[in-house]
Amino acid sequence: MNTGTSVLHDLKVQALPSTRGVKYSTDDFAPHTRLEWLREVIGREYANVEITPPQTGVFNEMLIYAWDKLRLSVIRSNEITLQRLPREPGLISQDAYFAVIHLSGNYRLRQNGREVFLKPGDMTLYDATLPHHIRCPQPFSKLLVSIPRPLLRERVAGIEHCTALHIPGHLGIGSVAATFIRSCADKAEELNAEEFSTLSEHALDLLTLALVTVRPTNFNLSRSYSSTLNRVKAFVENNLSDPDLSPSKVSVGTGLSPRYINLLFNNEDTSLMRYVWRRRLECCRQDMLSTAHAGRHLSDIAFRWGFNDLSHFSRGFRLYFGCSPTECRGARKRE
Repeated sequence: MNTGTSVLHDLKVQALPSTRGVKYSTDDFAPHTRLEWLREVIGREYANVEITPPQTGVFNEMLIYAWDKLRLSVIRSNEITLQRLPREPGLISQDAYFAVIHLSGNYRLRQNGREVFLKPGDMTLYDATLPHHIRCPQPFSKLLVSIPRPLLRERVAGIEHCTALHIPGHLGIGSVAATFIRSCADKAEELNAEEFSTLSEHALDLLTLALVTVRPTNFNLSRSYSSTLNRVKAFVENNLSDPDLSPSKVSVGTGLSPRYINLLFNNEDTSLMRYVWRRRLECCRQDMLSTAHAGRHLSDIAFRWGFNDLSHFSRGFRLYFGCSPTECRGARKRE
């Protein structure tokens, strides 16, 4: 199985700096300064950790890409042990979860009383701000996706229960997610900035699905889902009058992907735009039955709530309420 060696092939001799990637390597420093330098770089870019170096000497190489709201790192190293002690993160950028896609060598992670061993191709997740212990007893390579905590908490209810779990890289959605992210790293230098940035949302969606497959089932999801869904509904409610309201606009306004938003509405047996359509019709009916809008034309009411096609509005109204807009208003007048 391809474990991602093409990502790392001839990494040292690539023409850098690239348009997106920033490279750090211990090879650029004298041997007696490498450990101190590596501790400083890892502490700044990832998390404050204690490092136990190998007897064979310190070697570590990191290629870091800004990836829209995420960061993608390609890492190659000699054997190493990292330990995060209980302390506050030094930088706001470190308030993140790290998704690991292991490429070669052995990898062991301990966090929150759980321990996971990864083979090449496997994935796991850990919280950069909490104590953790990473042991790689031989030279290894991996990909690391840095995900801001609020971004992942909105997508995965109970994300705090998903750290240090094994996500197999050879089957199911784990295989799809790992393969996709490896491909993104492999092709990063061939893509323009817009193309590369767009891929990050798809990677996050796949990671979300992969995490859900291993998430424990013994906790309550309803509060987190309800809170996120209500936030989407509040944005829709405040923008119903916009005739151009679309999944992309709702996505930008809420910071959630269109795919994830529809997953939220799937739990209510509907979709985002069907919900928008329904709320517009309900608001129209409310205005028709209100004495405050008795003098308004039906077309004005329809346009007020984001409809821009009167025939579509009338058909939809009859389908939903079982009568035409004119019949609805007439019923109010007869009361």
